[in-house]
Amino acid sequence: MSIRDGSSFAHKMTWIALVTSGIASALLMASFLAYDLVSARKQMQSHLATLAQVVGENSTAALVFDDKPAAREMLEALRTESPIVTACLYAPAGNLFAEYLRQPAVRQCPKSAGEWSTSGAFAAATRRLDRRGDFAGTIYIESDLRDLRKKWIRLCCIACGLLFAVLILSALLGWILQRRILQPIDELARAMQAVTAHHDFSARVSPAGKDEIALLGRGFNSMLRELEKHAQDKEVFEARLEYQALNDELTGLPNRRLMADRLNHALAVATRNLNGAALLYIDLDGFKLVNDSLGHAVGDLLLTEVAKRLQSRVRESDTLARLGGDEFAIIMGGISSKQQPGRLGGELLDALAAPFSIEGHEIRIGASIGVSLFPEHGTSSVLLLQNADSAMYAAKRAGKNQVTYFSDNLGTSVRERLNLEHELRLALERGEITVHYQPEFDLGTMNIVRFEALARWNHPTLGQIPPMKFIPIAEEAGLIVELGAYIMDRACREALRWQDDSSDPIQVAVNVSSIQFVRDAFVDEVAETLRITGLSPTLLQIELTESVLVNGMENVAKAMHRLSKLGVSMAVDDFGTGYSSLSYLPNLPFRSLKIDRSFINELEHRPDLKNMIHSLVMLAHNLGMKVIAEGVETREQLDLIAKLGGNEVQGFLLGKPTPEPMAFIEKQREVRETEVVPGKSDSIQRKSTQNAATTRVGVAEPVV
Repeated sequence: MSIRDGSSFAHKMTWIALVTSGIASALLMASFLAYDLVSARKQMQSHLATLAQVVGENSTAALVFDDKPAAREMLEALRTESPIVTACLYAPAGNLFAEYLRQPAVRQCPKSAGEWSTSGAFAAATRRLDRRGDFAGTIYIESDLRDLRKKWIRLCCIACGLLFAVLILSALLGWILQRRILQPIDELARAMQAVTAHHDFSARVSPAGKDEIALLGRGFNSMLRELEKHAQDKEVFEARLEYQALNDELTGLPNRRLMADRLNHALAVATRNLNGAALLYIDLDGFKLVNDSLGHAVGDLLLTEVAKRLQSRVRESDTLARLGGDEFAIIMGGISSKQQPGRLGGELLDALAAPFSIEGHEIRIGASIGVSLFPEHGTSSVLLLQNADSAMYAAKRAGKNQVTYFSDNLGTSVRERLNLEHELRLALERGEITVHYQPEFDLGTMNIVRFEALARWNHPTLGQIPPMKFIPIAEEAGLIVELGAYIMDRACREALRWQDDSSDPIQVAVNVSSIQFVRDAFVDEVAETLRITGLSPTLLQIELTESVLVNGMENVAKAMHRLSKLGVSMAVDDFGTGYSSLSYLPNLPFRSLKIDRSFINELEHRPDLKNMIHSLVMLAHNLGMKVIAEGVETREQLDLIAKLGGNEVQGFLLGKPTPEPMAFIEKQREVRETEVVPGKSDSIQRKSTQNAATTRVGVAEPVV
């Protein structure tokens, strides 16, 4: 759009010039006309007064000698004055003595002096006549304003003509001025439109002079240069980001994301061409030992050399990708036989058989390769990858450094277990394991006393994996120690953050596996975690299941007493579902006993459970232990636990696990501020507190 369009600044500027000059000229001419009119009226009035004086003095003798013809002759002398329409001469008695009428039909002399009436269309003058000090009479002269009006109309016409000429001149000057001023601005506008429409930052303007518009043009050019540079940098940066998003930074190979895209493409081509495809999943044997013994720098160099050797044996039409760590994958498209991937796998093993020379070290490694075929072993990329991974683990279990094809006899459960174990290892490396926190409340005050730390695993492709599924695998695969230490560290750091926002100390409860607990270094590891995180030992509660006791009472008791001496409290978790022997309780420094949710769920319908739990509560209290009821999901269950003497409660009714426990603490603070009302009894305060506590359900979305 041009700057000279109808709504442009140029037209507005021209109109402003026209309106301004028009108004100024009109005001000036109106002032001039008004001044001329007033001056003409004054001049006429003065002229009438002079005529009245001259005629009056010449008519005095006629009045004295009562000579009416002489008086009329004197008045007739006014006929030479065309504007004079009436002249009246009155005797001393006030009666009309003589008169002059230019047009009798228009104006008449009043019969008596003093009866004059002058309209706005006439001007008049009156003069007293004296002779030797005596009153001789009065003369009255009246004139019309036709000549004055004609003159004023002529002046108005002249003024309008001048105003029109001024407007034309102003428009011409405004057009010339805006052409000179707005031409560089128009050039700027066109350049900006080009930049906006085509993102062409190479556009420039040609400013001339040193005025503000020239400075604006130079600034615009400077801005375009910066934008052009930024656009070029952005293109380079985006290209680099795209490369990094799709390629492994260390080896330059396609990463998991690009591999998945190419695998989907290869499957689509194979489906269209009615031929096969294969996926080879490669995991290096002995790489972890290299990393642990020679360091990650050497390990990275080794991975780079491995990638080069693998790439040398892969067809150009195939894709070699690094999935992460020491894992690679190869996508083969258009295979002619099922043996072809196996032959390639053998060539890859041969390529890796020769030793690697890295930083003066001679390193030998092998590889376990799993193969899945399309469409025999899966028609989707996810299933092919999963089955190739299962076959790779089967190769490792069969002795490593070999190629194994996927087969159905591996078993669904084995594949799932192997896959979950593998993914769990990666999840620990990538930080996919998160910690959610479920609040536990004191039944007396309904205040939060602690949060239980719960491990959660949100897999990027498998979604939420429940703890009951991955915790046993972690224990079987030897990952529970690493996982438990991670949860302990995260929980302690998070608990330290709560203390600043809560008026009362809030503990964190961490579940510890028996495999983790019976290790000799466990107590020292807990003490070191507390030292590093800065959390007070009194704010940590370790929850142990009864199964920990089967590993030997003596060692367990020793570790528990060491923890108790540090200030760490302990609780029996899921009481009633495991070892279920009450004899050990007096000999171990447990401070709390958690009743399993399976009992709480049936509490409303089984009277025998009420008696059992009541007895259990009494026993725990006699041993100096608190009773925690977990799995409380209804208000009726909450009331029953309170009647049976429970100390603390936990469950979905009061709060679901959440990654943001601060929401509960803030909610509790808000409830406290509103529930403390002067004049209420303690029982009413407690009742209102309990009612307020039950409203905390849903403070955060659960992750189950």
